[in-house]
This record gives sequence, structure tokens and C-alpha cells, in this order.
Amino acid sequence: MTYGELSEEIKQRAGAYQQQLNASKVILTRTHLLENLLDLLALMAIGKASVMASTQLTADQLQGVMEREGLAELPEWDASLSPLSQIQSVTLTDRFLGVLTSGTESVPKVIWKDYQSWVSAFPHQSEVFGITSEDRLFVLDALSYSANLNSVLHMLWQGGTVVMTSLKSAASWPRQMQEHHISSVFMVPSHYRLWAKKALSLPGIKSLVSAGEKLDASLAETLLTCCPEAVLTEYYGAAELGHISYQQNQEIIQHAYTVGQAFPGVKIKIVDQRILVESDYVSPDYRGVNTVFDLGLIEDGRLILMGRSGRMFNRRGLNIFAEEIENSAKLMPFVTEVAVIGLLREDLSHDIYLVFTAAYPGNAQANYTQQLKTHLLHSLPSFKQPRRILQLINLPRKDHGKIDYQAIVRMFSEEDSPAEIER
Repeated sequence: MTYGELSEEIKQRAGAYQQQLNASKVILTRTHLLENLLDLLALMAIGKASVMASTQLTADQLQGVMEREGLAELPEWDASLSPLSQIQSVTLTDRFLGVLTSGTESVPKVIWKDYQSWVSAFPHQSEVFGITSEDRLFVLDALSYSANLNSVLHMLWQGGTVVMTSLKSAASWPRQMQEHHISSVFMVPSHYRLWAKKALSLPGIKSLVSAGEKLDASLAETLLTCCPEAVLTEYYGAAELGHISYQQNQEIIQHAYTVGQAFPGVKIKIVDQRILVESDYVSPDYRGVNTVFDLGLIEDGRLILMGRSGRMFNRRGLNIFAEEIENSAKLMPFVTEVAVIGLLREDLSHDIYLVFTAAYPGNAQANYTQQLKTHLLHSLPSFKQPRRILQLINLPRKDHGKIDYQAIVRMFSEEDSPAEIER
């Protein structure tokens, strides 16, 4: 679609919804993701707020979100109705988008965004990521993941071209990038890992952006090799707080244990090891709170994450950070991915479990689980040792590519699951 066609489509849908819809907040559940994006833009044009539903929501979760947030279903728009004559004016504090949190088994929480929390970051995204109106963005169509949607709306704001792809077509991503003359890519690390080692060279790409999970140094090196002209940016953020920190190119490799320096317009403070963030990008309901209770420290101007919210466990009164165990496991060359979870016991302590995937050019029959167990016995104190270590073919993931920790919790919560999933 051209921008002219997009504008006409938005006005046509917006005019219909203005006449058909009384509710101020709507949930978007179309099967075709482009339809959801067009509906989102149309609803923005008439001052309504939308929540982009994930395809992984169960019927009960969907109903729970709608009831708790007072969301209406979007009707099929009537093309015979008059188009919108003028897009409604908005202010920076108007809420236009609700982001669903991931990782909960019951009803996901909605984090509301206003225009200030997103649009004020756009000029800095253009400068830091090296993106202009001439760029063509390659992004996954899982728009319920806020970072994907943010990338799409930023590129449309910039005046560039958006090419949305699907996870099902991952094998052909390098070919798609060449055919569509892609110059900018946004993905989470697990999705970069799917294609980077298969792509011999993609010199036309000049901007690679990664978020959602830590970008490891070896993957960063691979991306910079296959895209030699690109600026590779890893940024750390949260749906509640927006962009927090970033690092680029060799910084990612040389400072692999950090998540970089403060993003432009962001002030980071550490209070009682808790990361506090002040910026215009903080979501309206979190202004004044300014934290998601992640723990960290600042070393030479760089932020180091000690533990993500909800990933700190307790054993005999001692705190255990999942990241510390995962980072130790990653020192073994055969470990490609690793995830640590804790199950709460009756005494309020945690049992620690670790799952990992492996790839190694050595002996295919090697007992990687035993090797990893031996390594952790020597590298971690006894109270941090996992109760069980399991090798999986693939780690379970959400539709946006981030590890599904709740799915791993469910594996170990079921009595027979360890025997079923051990490889």
C-alpha cells in the first residue's frame, strides 16, 4: 500500500467505526494481522483506544481481559458508510493503546500507553537505530508484542516502508530480505538466531535492532559478519517504562554482561539495588512508580541487570537470581539457550529447575546434561544448584519469540512431565 492508499483506508474504516461503535476501548482480534493494524490506525483517528490481542490467548483469558478492562469487540466495518472527513486531534496524554503482558496463566494485565510514552521516543529511535524515511523495515507480524508494534508505528511515523513477515516463513527470511530490498530489521534474539547463521551475506541491511531478551556476544558477531554495513543495536526496556538502555556493535561483544548506557532522554537511578527510570517514555500508570522492580547496578556508566522482576528465588533465606545460573550455564560451549525457573514449596522456598538446548561440533552422543551438571557443581554454591537439569530440543516460546517461562513451570508442575520431556 502507498501512504495515499493507507490514508484513504484509515478514513474509510474510521468513518464506519465512528458511526457503528459507541465504546471508547476496543480489543482487536482479527485473524489477519494487517487487518488489526489498519483497525488500530482507524481507531486512533477517532480518538479510541485499542488492545491488540495475542493469538495465544485462550477464550477464557480473552473474556477475562474484556471484562476487567471494559473492552468492546470490534464490529465488521460497513464500507457503505461515509468515510471520516477529518482525523480527530489528540494530546500527548491521550491513551491510544493497551499492551498485554505475557507470562501470566490467568488473565493478562493491560498496560495502557499514551502518545507521549511512544511518540516522544520516535526521534531518538531514528537517530540511535540509524533509520530514515528511505528505509524498508522487516518485522514479524506478531503485533501483540509491543516492541514489534512500536517498530511498525515508528517506521510509519518516519515515512518509510514496512514489510511484515511470519514465523512460519522463517526458512525464507534471507530471501525475503533480498527480494524486498530490506535495510532495517527488528527481531528478538531467538528469531535472529533462526536465520543469521544461514545468511552468508546481506550487505544491504544497515540497521539491526534487538530487544526482549539478552543478545549474546556470539550471535552479535554472527549478525555483524553477515550484515557488515549494519549498525547493530541491543536495547533493554519494559512495556511499563519504555526504552531504558542500549548498546551497539562491538560494545555488545566487549560488554556482554551489561545492557548498555541510558537511552537518550532517560535517567537511570539505582535505589536499594532497584532500577528506577525517569523519562517521557514511562507509561501513564507507572509515572511516579518508575520501576518494574528489576534489580541492577551501574558500572562505568553501563547498566548491569542482576535479576528481572519475578525471576528472583529464595532458598533457606538466601536470594537466587535466575540470570546468575543461566549465565554460568552459558559458559559451556555446547549450550545454545538456557532457562531457569523456580517452583514455590510449602515452606515458601523454591526448587530450582534448568532447561537448555545444545549444539556442539564434537561428539553427538555426549551426555551434555551430565557435563552441565558437573560444571554448575564447580561454579555455583550448593544452595544455587538446580534440582533438575533437562535438555530439550527447543525451548517453549510465546508467539512473539520470547521464552515462555510459564510453559516451563507447567512442565515441572505436572507429576509426570520430567520423564516426558527429558532428552
